[in-house]
Amino acid sequence: MMGATHSLSGAAAFLAVAAPLSQHVHPLTPATVAVGTVVSAGAAMWPDMDHHNGTIANTFGPISRVLCRVVAAVSGGHRHATHSLVGTAVFVALAIAAAHDRWALTAVLWLCMGLAVRALWKRPKNRPDGKFGYKDVAGVVHAVVAAVIAYWLVHSSVDMSVVPWAVAIGYVAHLLGDSLTERGIPLMWPSPWRFRLATIDTGKGVEKWVVNPVVVVVALFATYGTWGPALLNTIRYG
Repeated sequence: MMGATHSLSGAAAFLAVAAPLSQHVHPLTPATVAVGTVVSAGAAMWPDMDHHNGTIANTFGPISRVLCRVVAAVSGGHRHATHSLVGTAVFVALAIAAAHDRWALTAVLWLCMGLAVRALWKRPKNRPDGKFGYKDVAGVVHAVVAAVIAYWLVHSSVDMSVVPWAVAIGYVAHLLGDSLTERGIPLMWPSPWRFRLATIDTGKGVEKWVVNPVVVVVALFATYGTWGPALLNTIRYG
């Protein structure tokens, strides 16, 4: 699946489970639902940190490219360890640990917010000759803005304990999305067996005109009558 599909599915997945999550597991407010939705949209991109030239690598210019190359080297390349139950456990554990430290939590929010925006913002890819250009500058500026907002949120009165839940939901949404493609995912890594639910071609018509609209409908359906009115009241009355 493409970055935009993953990000949309992460947001939709969080909204879809927000009500039962709040009622039975972790109480949420309109503000924490908003944060959780954005975090989940960004975390739905995390498994693709193993792609040296994917959406994540081009998000924050040279900063994210170095990060992706390191993750790719450690995980075995694209669609290996990060696309498995082991990868899910590792990244969710990191998010849980980060929730206990303000600076680590700021880093998680920075990454999630930056990725959520980048996945839906079709900025041209960096120059193929590898030279540092204006597109890299845009990536660095994007990183700085995301960092400022993340720092402000962590030091605000909003309950940030929702972040690990949002990361877990977004991460799993990504795996489910990639399991619909012809390559599938190595769910039981390091076993080479690949889990596959369908054979949708990445970036082709079915993904654009069927999967994406369905994801949007699910998000709207999950939000309508539950969190939508509350979020609007928060915006109107502060």
